[in-house]
Amino acid sequence: MTDPESTTPEPEQATPTTPRALPEGLEPLDLLKHFPACFDLAQPRPLKLKVHKDMLKRLATELIPVEGTTKSQRETAKWVLSRMLKQALTHYCSQPAYLETMREGMPRIDLDGTAAGEVNTRESERAAAQLRGEIKPPKSPSSKPPTPPAPKLPKDAPLTEDAIVPGRLELTLKFNQLPKAVQIKDGMKIGIQTDNALVVATLRPKAWKKLTKANTDWPQWVAALSGKLGAQVPTDKGPAIILQEPNLQVFEKKAKPATPA
Repeated sequence: MTDPESTTPEPEQATPTTPRALPEGLEPLDLLKHFPACFDLAQPRPLKLKVHKDMLKRLATELIPVEGTTKSQRETAKWVLSRMLKQALTHYCSQPAYLETMREGMPRIDLDGTAAGEVNTRESERAAAQLRGEIKPPKSPSSKPPTPPAPKLPKDAPLTEDAIVPGRLELTLKFNQLPKAVQIKDGMKIGIQTDNALVVATLRPKAWKKLTKANTDWPQWVAALSGKLGAQVPTDKGPAIILQEPNLQVFEKKAKPATPA
């Protein structure tokens, strides 16, 4: 194989946090300098298969301190280090000088420069094809920590007292016809029949005047009436909901312009 890391399994993904355990400003190619007996681009030699694992084991011990770091930071730093190693090896093993050494029977070397296996026929042919431009070099992996998977949540769960806050239930109705109001001491009592219930509200004189003026001035309008949900009271048409502290807003509804033929 051209790239000795192509059969290396991905390291276990850790929960991403800031990888403070790694030295600041560390670049992927800097990692190769830790193994001068193995890496030499001027006179490269085929690398041992899965050399990535050996590099990760040594560099994790050397570059990731235990003191002053959390377990999460160390796990993430190791994940990032693994990806940086893959970036460095992808670059090194894609260079023409390295590909030219990938000839059948050539010895592979480990991190200490010791023979560790040989290049086989298939690996030699792949390297030659890559040199001729017949196959694309492998993409360099990203060293950015992965997005953590979404937590597995239950379909339902009971609410505890500390999870409940006080609030106010309000009801909003929309209508576009002027109701026939009944005048009472507190104002004008109107009824609005919805699909679910009859809602009864008492508008103050100012709000009622706003509604009647809109009905006179505008060919089409829509009113929004909101308020606090009150008690249910019996009526001739069944129970009705009383809307307390009603607040009225009225808007002109303009006709849409005709589409030209």
